[in-house]
Amino acid sequence: MIMFSVTKKTATLAALLAIASVLPANAGSPRDIMASPVSTAAVQAPSEDQIVELAHRSMRVFMQSVREKSMQAFWNHISPRFRENYSVAQLDEGFKEFYNLPITGDPLAGKSPIFSENPVVDGNSVLTVRGYYTTTPSRMTFQLHYGMEGRSWKLIGIQVNVRPTSAAGSEQSADARGADPSRVL
Repeated sequence: MIMFSVTKKTATLAALLAIASVLPANAGSPRDIMASPVSTAAVQAPSEDQIVELAHRSMRVFMQSVREKSMQAFWNHISPRFRENYSVAQLDEGFKEFYNLPITGDPLAGKSPIFSENPVVDGNSVLTVRGYYTTTPSRMTFQLHYGMEGRSWKLIGIQVNVRPTSAAGSEQSADARGADPSRVL
């Protein structure tokens, strides 16, 4: 399911994309603020460095797709099981509000993700990573879900929010806080 809402100052996209369909049957610096990942499943959690790399690569591919106004690169990046449920055209439709954002250059260049919570592997062997990038004039927050496929973690769900930051440094403006979902796909 893809949900998003838009106000004058906010473009929000929440795409927790068919996580249930890809679960197994038994279903500062990021390094400075992040404790070791917590694993409650039989699947071994990746190392801190691997989690940073997973999140950063997923977000860079997402941003590349937004700049190109095509989710083809992002579609190529996601889990093969996830691709079976969503075409590039469906992802383009779901993320089209991001295509209108004023993006200059590469907003993630030279930045690392900052994790707002410890990454965790749940009882269904899904790795969830929550955090943000210190982008300006808007803050980009994310929630990423990964499933183990073969011997590597593959993206199975994503939620991305882009909200203006105020001069005082709060995460969103008063106008953005009142946003209501306007479309569900």
